[in-house]
Amino acid sequence: MPDNRPFSQWDASSLPVIAFAPTSHAVLYHNPAAAHLEPGGLIAGLPSEERAALLSALDGQSGDPVFLHAGGGVYSPLMLPAGGCTLCLFQAVTGYYNRTRDALDQALMASEAKTTFLSEMSHDIRTPMGAIAGLTDIALSQPGSPTKVIECLKKIKVASEHMMSLLNEVLDMSRIESGRVQIQPEPTNLSDLLHEILIVARPQADSGGLRFVLEMGRIARENLVLDSVRLKQVCLNLLSNAIKYTPRGGRVDMAFAVLPAGDGDSVTMHVQVKDNGIGMSREFLMKLFTPFEREEKSSVHKIQGTGLGMTITKNLIELMGGQIQVESETDKGSCFTLDLPFTAAPDPDIDGSLEGCKVLLLDSDARQGDLTLSLLKELGMECDWARSAMDAAAYLNDCDLFGTRYQFLLAAEKLEGAEMTLLLPELRNRLGQDLPILLLTDSDWSQIEYVFTRSGVDGHIPLPLFKSKLASLLSSYAGGAGRGAPPAEVRCNLSGLRLLLAEDNELNREIAVELIGESGALIDCAEDGRQAVDMFQNSSPGYYDAILMDVQMPVLGGLDATRELRALDRPDAKSVPIIAMTANAFVEDVKKSLEAGMDAHISKPLDIDKVLSTIDSLARGRRP
Repeated sequence: MPDNRPFSQWDASSLPVIAFAPTSHAVLYHNPAAAHLEPGGLIAGLPSEERAALLSALDGQSGDPVFLHAGGGVYSPLMLPAGGCTLCLFQAVTGYYNRTRDALDQALMASEAKTTFLSEMSHDIRTPMGAIAGLTDIALSQPGSPTKVIECLKKIKVASEHMMSLLNEVLDMSRIESGRVQIQPEPTNLSDLLHEILIVARPQADSGGLRFVLEMGRIARENLVLDSVRLKQVCLNLLSNAIKYTPRGGRVDMAFAVLPAGDGDSVTMHVQVKDNGIGMSREFLMKLFTPFEREEKSSVHKIQGTGLGMTITKNLIELMGGQIQVESETDKGSCFTLDLPFTAAPDPDIDGSLEGCKVLLLDSDARQGDLTLSLLKELGMECDWARSAMDAAAYLNDCDLFGTRYQFLLAAEKLEGAEMTLLLPELRNRLGQDLPILLLTDSDWSQIEYVFTRSGVDGHIPLPLFKSKLASLLSSYAGGAGRGAPPAEVRCNLSGLRLLLAEDNELNREIAVELIGESGALIDCAEDGRQAVDMFQNSSPGYYDAILMDVQMPVLGGLDATRELRALDRPDAKSVPIIAMTANAFVEDVKKSLEAGMDAHISKPLDIDKVLSTIDSLARGRRP
């Protein structure tokens, strides 16, 4: 029995008191009030998490509150140093603990109920929003509408898009709070990812009268394992904020780099978005990532927003394991810096077929020209760089003089001393019809394609340049292989295709038939999943080129209908493309659709161009 005399003053205390030896945590003393805690086996008898918390507190390594379930009650220990050991006073907090736990349970239940409500309401809200957007598109496509009606319809379209963005932010925030947002990493090509970001951000900056500048840093690896949807959401939120809060005539800069991070395939993506807009006060920076917070400024009140965007952005960055830093000053602008850790995926092999090919580069931009030149040299190509029309003429004269020839001509949209739409036809006549002429551009190709293809350009290479993408596109045009390709149309021509549409909502069915029918496709309709399965089963093999499937339908839902279709004993059951068109828009919903056997998932309200292009790409091989 331990010698209790040094601690005898605690014998009469109503609080349980136990003295623990340092390091070994052996019990040196306990008073009568601690007898019911069975001090000889207290540490060993506690749950593992509580035992670890107590030991950490005894060693002075934890300042967090500790709650111990022992002797039929809940105790909070108070540590006191005493004569080379640790004296632990156990205060009974059973009532407080239970009340707090009940309050927490109720709060969690309320939060879960809110999340469930919003998730369920997502489908119901998106359905009428889809009808509004679809009917607006149909009305806008009708010829002969009065100008005032068209103006009103365009405003309805803008308002409905804003309504959907607000809904998406509220739902995202709710799911983040409940821990239900999941990061879905997969191998992603940075060239495609960055182009998708820029094709949205640049037009926004242009319409706002802003100068948008992209500064490319080192790209250590071009293929990374990441969640492209969430990363795009983060980048576009930062860019759209910079654009919204920068007055006309201002500037928005984006820096982008992928840097090595230690050994192996670990890399760090560095993204910086900087503007010279209205900025933020030091006081508001402290609340920037708080939900629904917006700075009280007259200039901000005129800009639509929920105050959720930055909260969602920060949470997504943390879910991806990254960090965000902010610097801002009122009336001087803001700077957001992201550092995100990723794992690199294998980069595509470059076959070396371009080695030795000679290129004429037309570009007056020194920085972009240097980058293009270095990438061409990495591919083993020879390059003459013409910084002006005079330089281009000199290089062509040298070719005539020495009997050499170019295999490619790469041209920027602008060249010093020349109008490109006039210069390019002359170069085409001089260099011949077989030489590929490719435009280096950061513009939306669909907006400039008509002009440049009629000036002799065969195709385009999107900026910013990436080595693998540059090699792939040059290889596809080698030897004039890319010439004669028809310009891409904004809307797909689906003439000759027969589609099966499963949609229980009559209004949504009418809208889908009207919009998709404009592409020339023939459409049969089913009012539920059971009817869709029966119609497919009763058709001849290959009769339907694709199936458009709603998910939430009576009798038989879209997921179960897809499983039944895939299990049918007929040759086209497993190959016919099935596309989900649904108001269920979360990542988990997409995963469920793909696991059920669908080939694609498109959320409502429908982006009709995306619908048509998806049908076209999946059903192309089934065309007669």
